[in-house]
Amino acid sequence: MSKKKATIFLSIMLALFIFATLLIFPLNGKESAQLGKSKYDFYWVAGTVKLGLDLEGGTLAIYNADLSEFETSDSDEANRAMEGTITNLSNILFSKGYTEAVVTRQGDSSIRVEVPAVNDSEQLMSLLGEPAVLEFKDPDGNIVITGAKHVSDAYPTAYNGYYAIALKFNEAGTQAFATATSNNVGKSISIWINGSEIMTPTVNEAITNGEAVITGNYTYDNANEISLQIKAGTFEVPLTPTQVTTISPTLGQNALKYGIIAGFIGLLLVMVIMIVVYRGLGMVASLALLFYTTILVYLLAIVPWVQLTLPGIAGIILSIGMAVDANVVIFERIKDERRSAKAIQSSVKAGFKKALVAILDANITTILGAIIMLIFGASAIQSFAITLLIGVILSMFTAIFLSRTFIDISLAFNDTSDAYYGLLIKGKDAKDE
Repeated sequence: MSKKKATIFLSIMLALFIFATLLIFPLNGKESAQLGKSKYDFYWVAGTVKLGLDLEGGTLAIYNADLSEFETSDSDEANRAMEGTITNLSNILFSKGYTEAVVTRQGDSSIRVEVPAVNDSEQLMSLLGEPAVLEFKDPDGNIVITGAKHVSDAYPTAYNGYYAIALKFNEAGTQAFATATSNNVGKSISIWINGSEIMTPTVNEAITNGEAVITGNYTYDNANEISLQIKAGTFEVPLTPTQVTTISPTLGQNALKYGIIAGFIGLLLVMVIMIVVYRGLGMVASLALLFYTTILVYLLAIVPWVQLTLPGIAGIILSIGMAVDANVVIFERIKDERRSAKAIQSSVKAGFKKALVAILDANITTILGAIIMLIFGASAIQSFAITLLIGVILSMFTAIFLSRTFIDISLAFNDTSDAYYGLLIKGKDAKDE
């Protein structure tokens, strides 16, 4: 690489890095900034990173599931019922706008619900806290449809210019609803929640496709509220809240602030040590680490599965260590090649080639471990695993590609100084070829 090409390439990379870094933190002290004279706002990248319950605060609820109707709590039928209830809980919370809520199974018969940034926890608990019994009754009062046994979903929808309530039934519910509507065309089938009638829609025609639309003079709020009431009756097992805790964001905000400060201090110390030990190569590694940190923040904001928690921060710190470790392996291989009296250019090329296998082995093993934790771990473990997985993959990229690029740029200006690159070998004569 010529000096002119290296200068242009480095200037472009640094300009992009500075620009990207300036977009991360709120320079105006607000969460967004107006784009010129337009009516659109730009949201600073750091503010778009989704935070977990332990950092942002919110509501934590533990529910006990009544599995008495099953032979054992770990039977296949009980497991399916628990998974169905967890899915319905997640869907309800998502419908209410709590897109970052986490619902997981805890032990054999408990369900853990974590909802960050909840402003009205009482309303949330009133929705989820009491098991609801959903029933559809024909004009004679006979129960023709029950909640989890027949109904799979309910949600607000647009219909002929108005809001309506859409219902979906499972296979058994499709058959039962087809029979009920065929026998009651022109009559009403009432919907009951916990013994109280919430609506009495009229059957206009037989419905046999497993989907129905309830029309009326509904606003979106009305349709959404009734839909959620219906969905609350589709839990496959009755739930009883055993613990409801509101977590203040103060502790989490302090933990995040001090975690960021500690991270910056640790990153600075690592960079100083790398420069002292490896000199020019250390400066290359430090520059690559800065790029790594900036790109990582963007990935945390963009990747939809990331919800940053304290375990997640631990995963980030560990991945930074992996990035440093990869550079150390590469630099030591370069030193080994230089000991055999190869030129610096040749030593760099051979060093990267020989270090690649060791780097891939170490990182792929970590990636496989993160994937296993992501699939089988609890929510806290999954938070750690996803940030570790993203960080390790990114560390491989920065070590193999960015560090190599920066070393090539450096060699365009100086490819003969062992002292600059920290390649002085005691007791050996390293000659240039």
